[in-house]
Amino acid sequence: MAADYHVHGLGHDGPPHTVERLWPYVEVARARGLTEIGFAEHEWYLEGLDFSVFPRLEEKTKLKVRAGLEVDFRPGRDFKELEGKPWDYLIGSVHEVHGWAFDKPGEEEGFGNWDIDELYRLYFGLAAQAAATGIFQVIGHLDLIKLYGHRPRRPAVELAEPALQLMARLGIVLEVNTSGLYRPVREIYPSRDILERAFQLNIPVIITSDAHVPEEVGRARETARQILYQIGYRQLATFHKGHMGTEPL
Repeated sequence: MAADYHVHGLGHDGPPHTVERLWPYVEVARARGLTEIGFAEHEWYLEGLDFSVFPRLEEKTKLKVRAGLEVDFRPGRDFKELEGKPWDYLIGSVHEVHGWAFDKPGEEEGFGNWDIDELYRLYFGLAAQAAATGIFQVIGHLDLIKLYGHRPRRPAVELAEPALQLMARLGIVLEVNTSGLYRPVREIYPSRDILERAFQLNIPVIITSDAHVPEEVGRARETARQILYQIGYRQLATFHKGHMGTEPL
């Protein structure tokens, strides 16, 4: 089995959420040897999701199709709108710090307003808070804050330690997201030293593409797989109806 659980079939364009709209992603997944695909749309499109689309996609293909959602974590948020939906998994991601959407195009100059160590500390603190909610099965692209190449003076793995400890204690999965290879940082999220620490803490992982167009599904999967294998991982997490299983790496 091979799964990609971070696929945005609606990209940044939004609904309609239809079989025809998602089918090209399924076709690429199948062509690249995947046996499972998970659509984790941005939460902004939650009201436009049609959950009947997923079993209909499965009927057309041998792939297993999972229902996920990528949720922006902000302190004090009420997540009641996520209840009662047939999720297989939820990804909790941090995309802003103190109201600053640091990964939004045009916001790059905002990094100059921060002490970089303090920014990283706050960012990883938010990731830890996301893990502590118990809502998410996955924490997304854990060191996304590095996307433009800004590095802390202290080792990032030290700053990430509280979040990693919480994830280990709560059994939360760490996403290994290959999209960073195509961003200015040119590096997988998270970095190898964080992945090595995650392995020491027995934190399960998944490999994802963060695809926003069909041709991105499963991209650089083998690169991520080799890194994980070198570190010592032999299994990847899988999801079905909120429960985690495993598959061979």
